[in-house]
Amino acid sequence: MDRSLNAHIKKAPTDSKWVWFEGATALLEGQGVCFNWDYGTPTAFDGRRGNRVELPTILNARYFAGVAARKYSAKANGQFIEIYCPGSSCNVLSKASTTIGVGRLTCEAGGTYAGYFRYEGFEGEGSCVPLQTVDNGTTAGKCMAVLEQGPPSGLVESVSITTAGGAIVCMVGGVTYFPANVLTDANATFTLADGVLHGQKKGFATTGDQTTNNIVITVTSGLQDDGATGFGTWTTDTALEEVYFKWHGIGTGGLWVEEMHVGGVVG
Repeated sequence: MDRSLNAHIKKAPTDSKWVWFEGATALLEGQGVCFNWDYGTPTAFDGRRGNRVELPTILNARYFAGVAARKYSAKANGQFIEIYCPGSSCNVLSKASTTIGVGRLTCEAGGTYAGYFRYEGFEGEGSCVPLQTVDNGTTAGKCMAVLEQGPPSGLVESVSITTAGGAIVCMVGGVTYFPANVLTDANATFTLADGVLHGQKKGFATTGDQTTNNIVITVTSGLQDDGATGFGTWTTDTALEEVYFKWHGIGTGGLWVEEMHVGGVVG
């Protein structure tokens, strides 16, 4: 806060906390982090699972903690950092063109842009609504946004596939984006495992053409949106094709129920 008389009304509302960042890398202001939810011995109570954070990965994507309140230099053994939690109006580290109050950006898990906000995912913790019109599409930068609250969004990921195709690894929840690829040898394949929580969402979106071969998603337990036909596979090879599911099931059993698909082939 600055020292001007009206500083109290110019300051954005935030909910902040101090946590231990376990990574050795630098952090940029607005870069997202997730809780180390399985820290320590699984059978023991350990409060550190709620105050130790790490960069987002496909393994911790359901446990979004917040965004770095400022820039932090690299520290070999980790460091205490301040983060802004869901519900805060603050800067996020975006790599997208935004218009104030329009659309949504979601924190990215894994890869070069772990913790950046580039693509749209599901509503909830880990997503934000831009509160600033700014063009960060070419070079990543800060964008004021309000961090959404609610159930976990599951974050987003961008999966680049090698030319060989074959089995790939994707998050079970959240939205998986497929940029353009040339699959010279075989289809790229992924089997979607059963969900773990009622209401969990999963999406796949193809943002670039897949040439020579396809991406084939197999759903272990699925139901098409007609409510009667099983959902076995979804095959995509063209930009702007997408499919979305919601997990329906409590305890044992359950199904990924298709909410919609645009393009691609359902089998």
